[in-house]
Amino acid sequence: MAIGFYTQKITSGDKTQVTYAYNGYKSMTFTNTHTSAVSITLYVTSQLGTDITNPVPATGVYTNLVAGYPATTSSQQIVIDNGSGSASAGTSDMFLNERVYKSDGTLFGTCTTFNSTVLLTFSGGLVNTITNNDILYTGTRYTMLNAVKIPANVSLQLHPEDFEFDVDSYNMYIDSSNASGLIDIITRY
Repeated sequence: MAIGFYTQKITSGDKTQVTYAYNGYKSMTFTNTHTSAVSITLYVTSQLGTDITNPVPATGVYTNLVAGYPATTSSQQIVIDNGSGSASAGTSDMFLNERVYKSDGTLFGTCTTFNSTVLLTFSGGLVNTITNNDILYTGTRYTMLNAVKIPANVSLQLHPEDFEFDVDSYNMYIDSSNASGLIDIITRY
């Protein structure tokens, strides 16, 4: 059987979902294409309402809605704050492209745009009604590699036992310490 591979270029320092065919793989290689060291963090995030975390445990991220928003299939923007009307400590890294839940695991929808610390947009609509001062939760993160420094022009290879996960319950993400990403990922099958 011929060996094949999937490729992905990481082009920003922002959270990027790692995509590849999730079966039959032999290794995953991260190559630093920069002339100086780049650090990466690799993690999975739960997609289950039974495994959620408050991403800002000190203050929480609250909805700031006068009348609330009903379930809808239309795009919906949600105003957020810290529960007392001040700016939220929420970040794009915490919410962008993540499923957002109520504390009891009720799914609201997937955040598709994060605007500063004021607005979340759910372009696919809301699965359930959101009321004023609901605290927002996202899937729990589990870190596989934490700020691992890859020297200039060097590769780091992982084997399946290093990165296997249940693809029905988690999504995999990577963060690069370089604003331009500068990481190539090759997954061999």
